[in-house]
Amino acid sequence: MMQAPLVSLLAVTGLLSLAARLTAGPLALPAFGLSVIAVQLGLLMFFGIALSLQLATDSIRLAPRFVRADDGHVDIRSLVRSLDKPCGKSILIVLIAGYGIAATANLAEVYRVSSSRWHDHLLWNLEEPIFTALLASSFNSPRFWDAVYQALWLVLFMGLGGLARTGRLRQMVEALCAVVIAFHLTRYIAIAFPTAGPVFHRPELFDLAGTGSAAFVELLRDYMAGRVSQNSLLPGTQALPSLHVGLAWCAVLVMAREWKWTLWLTLPWFVLNWLATMFLGWHYFVDGIGGIFVMSTALWTSRRLISYVCDRASRRQLERRSGAGPFE
Repeated sequence: MMQAPLVSLLAVTGLLSLAARLTAGPLALPAFGLSVIAVQLGLLMFFGIALSLQLATDSIRLAPRFVRADDGHVDIRSLVRSLDKPCGKSILIVLIAGYGIAATANLAEVYRVSSSRWHDHLLWNLEEPIFTALLASSFNSPRFWDAVYQALWLVLFMGLGGLARTGRLRQMVEALCAVVIAFHLTRYIAIAFPTAGPVFHRPELFDLAGTGSAAFVELLRDYMAGRVSQNSLLPGTQALPSLHVGLAWCAVLVMAREWKWTLWLTLPWFVLNWLATMFLGWHYFVDGIGGIFVMSTALWTSRRLISYVCDRASRRQLERRSGAGPFE
């Protein structure tokens, strides 16, 4: 039954990637290049780190059960055999999703070239009191918020790693299929309604010195000015909707669906991530609402699509069995 979800992920990735290439036209990047491979390897790296942390934690937790009575040493071989480990298909799932994410670089190129009228003044006029209060508060510690902001992918992959290790591959496919859909949706919305974000609209208000975000802000400025080439990783100065908040919301929902107790950890972390996007000037408050809506829509679409494909596959299997003769 794992074949049907994989086919769904492949189909969604292929169709959305093709649509992005057609939308970009002459701006389209090579379909199979080093930049695409870099994105896939980057996601695999986060997946590997998350799995390593989980395996190390489980090893420490389970080690007392495998202490040998004769010499008091841990039976490493038995301990390793007892650990939940992901199958190879989980790596394939990450690679497919990585391709779909990398394909949105074509839409980022369209955004960079076609955006001429910015709508930041509308959002800033609405939310200026919020940012005035945040930036004047004692909680305005850019390095802290930058650490929260940068940890997003690791936490997301901790959830995916948990799904992979416990054999919940269909749920893993549903989550990453939704992520691919959300990446593409946010890029199209940004093209239709360009907003750069507070740190680009009012840069004098945000002191990000010494943070990773400061370097990324300059990199995005250079990209939008055409001084840096697209490498399948640069989103451009796209604020609305917030994919960052959307991805954090995905982690909350996916993990809570399988392990409800995780809400005690993921909901506070989600709120901190939303605040981080604002303290750092990446997003307006309304961008976060947009990110939640986009990701919720993407998750609903992904689950419905995969359920439909799996149901059809199951019916076909039953029809084949019921149609077989008594000696077949």
